[in-house]
Amino acid sequence: MSLTSALNSARSGLTYSTRWAQTASSNISNANTPGYARRSIELTTTPMGEPIVSGVGRAVDASLDRMYRLEAARTGRQDALAQTLTIYTDVLGDTQSTDSMLSRLTDFRNSLGLLSMTPGDSATQRAAVTDAEELAGALNRAHEGLADASDAARAGVARDIASINKTLTKVAELNRRIAQEPEGTDMRLAFEDQMTQALDSLAPLLDFTVQTSASGQVEIFAGGGAPLLQGKDPALLSYDRATGTLLAGTAEITPGVAGLRGPQEGSLAGHVTFLNTEAPQIQTQLDEVARALIRGSQDLEAATTGGATGLFTDAGAPLGATFAPGLAGRIAVNDAVRPEAGGDLWRIRDGMAALAPGAEGDATTINDFIGFLDGPTAFDGAAGLGDRATMAGYMSTLIAAQQTTRAEAETARDTFSAGAETVQARRLGFMGVNVDDELQQLLQIEQAYAANSQVMRVVAEMMDTLLDSF
Repeated sequence: MSLTSALNSARSGLTYSTRWAQTASSNISNANTPGYARRSIELTTTPMGEPIVSGVGRAVDASLDRMYRLEAARTGRQDALAQTLTIYTDVLGDTQSTDSMLSRLTDFRNSLGLLSMTPGDSATQRAAVTDAEELAGALNRAHEGLADASDAARAGVARDIASINKTLTKVAELNRRIAQEPEGTDMRLAFEDQMTQALDSLAPLLDFTVQTSASGQVEIFAGGGAPLLQGKDPALLSYDRATGTLLAGTAEITPGVAGLRGPQEGSLAGHVTFLNTEAPQIQTQLDEVARALIRGSQDLEAATTGGATGLFTDAGAPLGATFAPGLAGRIAVNDAVRPEAGGDLWRIRDGMAALAPGAEGDATTINDFIGFLDGPTAFDGAAGLGDRATMAGYMSTLIAAQQTTRAEAETARDTFSAGAETVQARRLGFMGVNVDDELQQLLQIEQAYAANSQVMRVVAEMMDTLLDSF
């Protein structure tokens, strides 16, 4: 090897060592920076064997990125469902709760049993009317709990959309900046770190896929394939509360609607699914309980006095052939039996439309009501809980089914969360910085730098010797 070749090799080695030191130092200083991917030197050699730095790369694995973001989206959906359902089920209670509709039905049934033995006792009449009011109140509270859960879901939709639109706008700006920077520069790498962080923050909100162009710019598509970001401008999301429709720009991407290409995972999909699917189903089931109570008491009243309104009413009115959703929130005890509303307690014994008190020992109407509560009742099978059961049996099924829905969402959330954590651990192990390894590299850099410096020193001495010989 000539002296010139040796000098060039040593100089290239020093340049490589300098850039290597800068990269290792950057890795160490950013070891705890979110979204930072470990840098590594990309090296090529000349035909003469001289090392040349061709660029700096980021430690990324597209497969791990995709797996983590999908698990995060699945976790987000189930977490949104679980948290929203919990708001409702905490009010609903379980089959052992002392203030659930089931326990209030049991109290009312027991009060009627006592009243059937002493139908003329005003204190027992008062207790039966109070328990009927508590039963109606339990249904009212369940309805209000569902309304609170729906309000929380709507707030969640608004919050998710605001975050998604902000992130999509940020990604579009990062695309612009990345396109302006040469590949491998520190600024370009920093923008790519920010892109990773932005996409990771988007993952819990909705499922998506990413396509990266040769220039480093990304395009984002919803899990079903609808474009969210192509070119310069993102398709910003919006939600129509009246129709439950989710839009990306002008295209509908409502989760769960066949034929659309929207997101199916993420907290946004969880909130929209609750509003469009879960809440209406729960409301229908609650309304079926209220309908059965109102219709049953109404039929008994018609058979007893010919009256149109029974013990339970739709906000004071008789129940028609059809009714608006939310009946569980409107069910109320007939004012005709409530002294505070001008009614008379004895009508619990003689009927709501009775004009005068009947025989004090006549428990016929009371026993008929007990028979209604204890016997099978027809329910709308479309509510999903069967079409025939006792009142207590239907309530038990309703409570168990709705608590199970919440529990399943919590279990799925925990399962997906564990999967996301496992994938993230592997991902961080690949892209993260191991400070010990970087420190060892600094020692190697020091040795390489010293060796190349020594070569340059020796070559310089040899050249001085040659020059002195002339």
